[in-house]
Amino acid sequence: MRNQSFLPSVALAVLAFFDASALPAQDEPVYWFGDYKEALKEARRTGKPLFLEYRCEP
Repeated sequence: MRNQSFLPSVALAVLAFFDASALPAQDEPVYWFGDYKEALKEARRTGKPLFLEYRCEP
């Protein structure tokens, strides 16, 4: 039977390796589109992924 304390150690090592603070800052500003079709058109034009956020507001 494997030692159960092995997994948290590996997870901690992976998180330390991929520390987000070591990444360079983003130079471009982030623009949010309110229109899906316009955002899709821009994503296709720039070759960037499209991030969708669904919210239920009363």
